[in-house]
Amino acid sequence: MKVKIANYSQILFIVICTFLSGVATAQHMNQYAFHSASVKRVFLPEVNAGQSFKVLDAKGNELVSAMVTEAKLWEYSNTSVAVADFSSLVDEGSYEVIIDGSDSSITFSITDNAYREPGTSLIKSYYMARATEPILEKHAGEYARLAGHPDDKVVIHPSAASKERPAGSTIASPGGWYDAGDYGKYIVNSSISTFTLLHLYELFPQYLKGLELNIPESGDKVADLLDETLVNLRWMMTMQDPHDGGVYHKLTTKKFCGMVMPHKDIKDRFVVMKTTAATLDFAATMAKASRILKNENKHLQQLGTECFAAAEKAWAWCKAHPDLLYVQPKDISTGQYDDKEISDEWFWAATELYLASGNKKYKKDIRFDEQKFSQPEWRRVNSLGLYSILSNEKNAKGLNITASKKKVLKMADKLYKQYTESAYRVSIDKFPWGSNGEVMNDGMLLINAYLLSNDQRYLEAADACVAYVMGANPLNKAFVTGYGKNTPMFVHDRRCAADGIEAPIPGLLAGGPTNSVQSDCGETAYGTKIPAMSYVDMECSYSTNEVAINWNAPAVFVFLGLDAIYSSK
Repeated sequence: MKVKIANYSQILFIVICTFLSGVATAQHMNQYAFHSASVKRVFLPEVNAGQSFKVLDAKGNELVSAMVTEAKLWEYSNTSVAVADFSSLVDEGSYEVIIDGSDSSITFSITDNAYREPGTSLIKSYYMARATEPILEKHAGEYARLAGHPDDKVVIHPSAASKERPAGSTIASPGGWYDAGDYGKYIVNSSISTFTLLHLYELFPQYLKGLELNIPESGDKVADLLDETLVNLRWMMTMQDPHDGGVYHKLTTKKFCGMVMPHKDIKDRFVVMKTTAATLDFAATMAKASRILKNENKHLQQLGTECFAAAEKAWAWCKAHPDLLYVQPKDISTGQYDDKEISDEWFWAATELYLASGNKKYKKDIRFDEQKFSQPEWRRVNSLGLYSILSNEKNAKGLNITASKKKVLKMADKLYKQYTESAYRVSIDKFPWGSNGEVMNDGMLLINAYLLSNDQRYLEAADACVAYVMGANPLNKAFVTGYGKNTPMFVHDRRCAADGIEAPIPGLLAGGPTNSVQSDCGETAYGTKIPAMSYVDMECSYSTNEVAINWNAPAVFVFLGLDAIYSSK
């Protein structure tokens, strides 16, 4: 497998492998490496209860001897698995698991870089997704590419027209990140993605200041993760109409382009419609950024001041347009990110503006009793407000901090229960589009709960989310490109499809199994509608194998958040 990215040469592409001779034992486990502090399990579909296993170190010394658990059915995959647990092992090194009655052995490693290395690739993927600028060889290795989409003459679509900016006129909106497998830039999805990275930085600033990404901004005395996040934040600011404060929903071509490199997609790009959801998401993200940037250098403090002014102007526009929902124009067929219920956006934006300013005019729109909280995704954003309240209690005076904490812990308790009852020891209990993103958002919620409570249960369940996406699943798939022996090779991403390089860009989280859509490759390609098994590693599978900034962001949060917590102990 040919994979190389800037400063990524240390990546081990097959850290965990199975040496087969005679009868093989199927095994599903973290295929990259275990952290010394993590829970360590292998799931065994073909092993019966009562069988023993042992773990040997590199010198052949027996360190663990125990029995596998009774096999348990996971209804989402229709498979039964027994579990071998060797979490008592904490020393870094190489190990071997031998199952009684099997002629195969399972090797694995323990390293304290187990989460830091893939986590670094997960955030580095945002540099690889930058629009407008060239991706340079000194930062990207063989994945270097030409600049695409200057976005200096973006056309005002009729749906976005105003007196000051009539249809057909142009604006400049360069920079930012490509959203997913396409080259669009969408405010709704950018907002939750940008917030997630900002929140990670807010919680672990000192840890992240020591994380080097080898990006153009490296060495400027600002944390690389924050620098990368600001690339998208600055683009978002260009999507606000300075005349009225409204924010355009998206910037795209009229139709998706073919599977070509960015510089070959040269059709006109449009900003489409101002919406309340996009403008509220924008306001929340800008207010969050303004608070964080107050603690940075003078240049970034000034940017923070500009962010808050933009947030206030966006809020005023929303007050004048409280329910302007996205409607796809007939001549546009790119991603919609249409949300029909936006009370959660109002809650999130009001919360962030209140925390940033202390202005009581925002408090009346923070209506806890009207909200049904759940782990976040782009349609469900009210929990993001809870995260900010609980990480900024000094600014949250007058808000119900106790109730906020109870709500987060209640959600975490539900996820922990699902984790303990799952045959695969994972919190997920549904498989929508982007199910791996759901798992990572579960992990993000659990980490926030741990930081509130210091309850190790939540950390254990969050850690299991990493194991799941790294191979401890019934597909035996390590869903982060470049990490593991069975990782996606044909993700639905135009850059990866068109760059002529065998392996995809490392550090991309594939969307994961779902049976909600199978028309992209055809039902015969999937072969099943069992939820956790409905996945194919095929370029056509935008439903299961696409990549997206809103799935990578919580993965960055969980991998690096866990590493920050473990390294501080």
